Formats: sequence, C-alpha cells, structure tokens
Amino acid sequence: MESELLRLNGILWSVFRMAERSWLLRPQVAENALTHIQNAVLRLEEVEIPLLEDTVAAYDSLLLTFGSKDINLQKILQSIKESNDNKRRNFKSHEIKVCYDLGLDWNEVENKTNLSKEEIISIHTSTQYSIAMFGFLLGFMFLEGLDQRIWVPRKDNPRTKVDSGSVGIGGEQTGIYSLESPGGWQIIGRTPDQFFDINNETPTKFTAGDIITFRKISSKEFESLEKKNG
Repeated sequence: MESELLRLNGILWSVFRMAERSWLLRPQVAENALTHIQNAVLRLEEVEIPLLEDTVAAYDSLLLTFGSKDINLQKILQSIKESNDNKRRNFKSHEIKVCYDLGLDWNEVENKTNLSKEEIISIHTSTQYSIAMFGFLLGFMFLEGLDQRIWVPRKDNPRTKVDSGSVGIGGEQTGIYSLESPGGWQIIGRTPDQFFDINNETPTKFTAGDIITFRKISSKEFESLEKKNG
C-alpha cells in the first residue's frame, strides 16, 4: 500500500488510500499523536469540506470517507489553512461507577502486577483517562492513560461471554464493554451505568477525547443502580 506525505493543520501526515472513497492519515509526530488527531478532526469540522461523509479517529490514525471516489485529497488539504486561534474541542468529563467486587480476574491481575487488589483499585480510580477511540464492538471504549504499574496482558484464552458494563485491562489500556460479547481483557469490575443504546439516533453521549474517571461502589450499590437503570 503506497503512501504520500500531505500537510494538515500544521503537521505532515502519511496518507494511504484504503478504498475507493476512504483515506487513512497518520500524523508524523514523535509524541501526542492523539492530540493532533483530535485537533485535526475539529479543524475539518470547522471548514465543512464538501462530500466529506465521515471521520473516524483512532489512537494513531484518522480515517476520512468521502461521498465520491473522484476526490483530490491533496488539493482539499492544501486549501485548509492552519488554525491560529488554538481552539480546542470542549471535551466532557464523565464519572463511571464501578463495582470492583465483580471483577473476574483478580488473581491473575494481582499476580502479574505484584500488587494487592486494594492497591490496584486505588491506582485505577485515581487516574483521569481519555477516550482514545471506540471499537472492537459497538460502543466499546478504549481509554488512554492507564498507569504503567497495572499494565497486564490480555488473557491467553478469551471468554466466550463478557457482560455489558464490564471494566477490563488489556495491555496498556483500560476499557469498558458496552455490550455483552466475547472478550479477552482482564475483567476487574463492572459498572451499572448504561452509556450505549443502539436504538437511539445518537447511541452514546460519549465522544473520543472525553475524560473518564472511575469511582468505586459496593455490590449493594451496584444492585440498586442496576435495578434503577432497568
């Protein structure tokens, strides 16, 4: 897959044509790739590019999909002037309640980190995370910012079923299962909060870049909130 270098919002991006109407852009920076990607999305929204149908931000890339295959991407990007006002998207902050007593993999997580359950919970709840992207299933939140002390590899043998709301650790990331699905993350808790509904026009109130914090709750609180949330 051939690539070329194009400039967008003050930095160079390697550009790969992924399909007839889609291009993948990767920022050519040594650090803060996610910040550059989020700023580029904001800039693209500001200038309202004709025929641009969708932008999908990931950890280190940005996918652009247009309504036509006859697009001169170089010409389009050259027409976009770099923003000089340092404008940034106003990301929202969300607190997610987690019952860590419902974690399924505490023995493995404790053994691999050489930390106690209480120490791991303290670290997990004292950190601010940023939503890096959504995937591998609808609404699954990949969160950036996990403390290195509690990095744990994914399970060698994934489960065939992980409950919705499960909070897990997978390598350098923590994440939340929006729906029941198979999965190989180390499950350390579960939230009663509902934050994804496929039947809504806007399935989730969360967006990439939003800030997430976790708050520990008891099993009794979990049961009460789960009933309340229906």
